[in-house]
Amino acid sequence: MAKFLLLAFRNVFRNRRRTLMTLFMVGGGVAGLLLVGGFFARMFWGLREHTINSGLGHIQIFTADHFNRDEVRALDTGIDNWRQVAATVKTGGHVRGVAPRIEFYGMVSNGDKSSVFMGTAVDPVAENGLGFFPTTFTSGHDLDSKSGGEVEALVGAGLAKSMNVKVGDGLTVLSMTSDGALNGVDVEIVGIVDSGVAEMDARSLRITLPAAQRLLQSDRVTNLVVGLDKTENTDQVAAELAPRLRGLPQQLVLKKWIELATYYKQVRSLFSTIFVFLGIIVFFMVLMSSVNTLLMTMFERTREIGTMLAMGTPRAWIVALFMLEATLIGIFGAIVGVLAGNLLGVLLNHSNLHLPPPPGFTVPMSFQVLHVPSLMIGSSLLVIVSLALASILPAIRASRLQIAEALAHV
Repeated sequence: MAKFLLLAFRNVFRNRRRTLMTLFMVGGGVAGLLLVGGFFARMFWGLREHTINSGLGHIQIFTADHFNRDEVRALDTGIDNWRQVAATVKTGGHVRGVAPRIEFYGMVSNGDKSSVFMGTAVDPVAENGLGFFPTTFTSGHDLDSKSGGEVEALVGAGLAKSMNVKVGDGLTVLSMTSDGALNGVDVEIVGIVDSGVAEMDARSLRITLPAAQRLLQSDRVTNLVVGLDKTENTDQVAAELAPRLRGLPQQLVLKKWIELATYYKQVRSLFSTIFVFLGIIVFFMVLMSSVNTLLMTMFERTREIGTMLAMGTPRAWIVALFMLEATLIGIFGAIVGVLAGNLLGVLLNHSNLHLPPPPGFTVPMSFQVLHVPSLMIGSSLLVIVSLALASILPAIRASRLQIAEALAHV
């Protein structure tokens, strides 16, 4: 077996120019897949962490009614004993903290103009403790839960522009209470924020939890956001918390971040499909070009094959020899591709390249490549299998040569 492998190795490098061209083609395919796949992986990771840290959290807790029916009045599907629930959750492992939230809607007015808003009420201390960064501040500062003046508010850059307000100006926030009455509070704008999503910035408004409960005339909250030490612990913590919440008065439902991150799932599905399509293209590119190269090799070695057959070499060995040579080329090409892909990835990561903002965003995207071991293994196996499959036709044709015709071949 060792001699058979040595023979295949020598045959691979008999025509060095052709072998180097094949290695360049195979290595280029692997390197391309690593760069594209690494970029997609980095984008998925960045989008995942940005989605979680921008306020989604790792786990969210709702009442079962929140998903079974629409709210008739404000917070009528909210959590009653949310402080008890939060205390129970905080005792779990890997839990960094719990932040209560209220989601509400209404109208905002500057005295001359009104506009619809999507409001979020938060506990700034809890949010900051979880490391959430709601947005980028274009001016002003974050909410201060200990403020003794007017109710503070953050507004999106689009809403601030529409209402023609700036930091220090006041707005009137109107919404329906839990009893169905119209209520309003005056707020002072302490910060204008840019989330990077233009549609969200045109409607977003954020105030403190006590201010929203006073506005809505309810002590309930819409949901509780749970932050963990690592995203990878989400499944474990969710499995541990579920049975502990079953004994509480209200029926509660746990939702992991992936169940709530609709945009993330759509982006991942789209780019995963693109990557699979690119992998198919690389597979057929390597397959077709390798078949052509191996057929040329077979024709050049016709007399050699005839000599081997005349000496009694089994035809199955001829097939195995050609397939082994192609597999070796695939292995060497995969090694070259992995080395080249990782080297190019390092260079790109240090080049500080940026891409234009994605659709709906206003912030440029950094071009970074992750080095994913599973992607390296998968790309390498893809080209090795491609070379092995490409060698089947030339190997069979070589094994079927007639000895007399092969020896007379010029």
